[in-house]
Amino acid sequence: MPTRVMDLDLRLLRVFVAVVEAESYTGAQITLNVGHSTISLHMSDLEKRLGFRLCERGRSGFRLTEKGRTAYEETKRMLAQLDDFAGSMAGLKKRLAGRLVIGMVDCLTMDPRFPLALALREFNELDHDVHVELVVSDRLDLERAILSGHMHGAIVPYVRDIGGIHFRPLLEETHRLFVGRGHPLFSKTAEEVLEDEVLKYPFVMRGYRQPFDEEYFPALRYHATINNMEAMLVMLLSGGYVGFLPEHYARYWVERSELKPVECKSLVYRSRHQWATSISKSAPKAPAFAAFSKVFERFLEPDAR
Repeated sequence: MPTRVMDLDLRLLRVFVAVVEAESYTGAQITLNVGHSTISLHMSDLEKRLGFRLCERGRSGFRLTEKGRTAYEETKRMLAQLDDFAGSMAGLKKRLAGRLVIGMVDCLTMDPRFPLALALREFNELDHDVHVELVVSDRLDLERAILSGHMHGAIVPYVRDIGGIHFRPLLEETHRLFVGRGHPLFSKTAEEVLEDEVLKYPFVMRGYRQPFDEEYFPALRYHATINNMEAMLVMLLSGGYVGFLPEHYARYWVERSELKPVECKSLVYRSRHQWATSISKSAPKAPAFAAFSKVFERFLEPDAR
């Protein structure tokens, strides 16, 4: 006989999700506010009820089994649907409830045009009991979360159309080359800096945009790789590299003479950030997300509504 959800105990499933996302029993203690031994007992109980091992723990660290990985994805999907169900039921009482899961890439908040905080402020003026989860991650992970139904929407840099996702323009940001204090280019004027000279110095490749960098800037000599904007900032502040940063993100350090833009018109580009949501018929139809979307619509570019 198939194991029923009620027999598994939703509490055990939530413990399992917390352990996976913390990548350890120890890390999950903070999220769950329970001790290591309690988590261990819950995980053992869940594995017994399911009839298979969910994870391996040892010197090599925490690792999901293949069945455990599938169980995690299905559990996340089910919990999201339950939260949407709770929101729908609360909606019958004319009060919003459930979960709202939205995402964004890092280092957008220093752009004065970035509207998410204002949108959340307006959303919180509504009478609701919604638990809001804001996730900061890279573009690919956010797009995967939308496609899998684990996330309602996210603000991501637009790269290409993706089946199952609807993109709507939000804002553009200009990326320029910067160097830090101590770099040979830092003390040179714009007139003194020639493109051929810039290309002689070590550049930092953005691992999350490697195909883009290699295609559009093939002449650059990459000597380092990073996976987020803050890591790029650290590399540039070291004074040993040249790399791209959004103007709004670099402004604080430029004003303090810790960074300096490299005036090279051929090495400037604009990144289009868009509001990404699922267009799948099976996507969660959460009342909380519908209400937030209505608020957020006002912040999208006029021709994108």
